[in-house]
Amino acid sequence: MDPTPAQPASVGLGELAMVDPSPRAAVVASLAGTLSRAVALGDGEGARVVHEAIGRLLGLEPEGRASSRR
Repeated sequence: MDPTPAQPASVGLGELAMVDPSPRAAVVASLAGTLSRAVALGDGEGARVVHEAIGRLLGLEPEGRASSRR
């Protein structure tokens, strides 16, 4: 039986559901790859900057700033 709008297709064990990522999710995924490369190359400052950018895109406060805004 084919799925209907009220009955979505089930995802089997070990399978990933395919969804269209939002533009922001696509940017975060790209930055995650850049972060991995920076860490692998030993670029701590570059990794820190990319990590902060990912946090900002996800709506997180950078360390040390959360308490100063209260």
